[in-house]
Amino acid sequence: MAKDKENDMTKKADQQTEKNFNKMKVTEADLVRDLQAVVKDPSQIGKLSDKIFQNHQKWLKTIMPNYTPEIHLAIVNSYEKDKRYQSYYDDKAGKGATKALIKIVNEHLAS
Repeated sequence: MAKDKENDMTKKADQQTEKNFNKMKVTEADLVRDLQAVVKDPSQIGKLSDKIFQNHQKWLKTIMPNYTPEIHLAIVNSYEKDKRYQSYYDDKAGKGATKALIKIVNEHLAS
């Protein structure tokens, strides 16, 4: 009986992990799509700024249960110094995507 309960708990944990992974992938795809639109047409930044910020925030909250706006700012501001992050977003969404993301997050969170 205890083994069955343990197996059920393991299944539920696996399903939750898969659900979070899928949520992250969908959120990332939305984020990249909107960043691509801004890179192609910078005038779209006003229209897409909130969605880009919210998707980046949602992505971070999915992987970070201890999320705070201060942590979000620190992370996004480190993107400027770390070429891996610049490559990550610029390769997926186009050159300038990382800078746009940094600007958007700072505008939403910096006081």
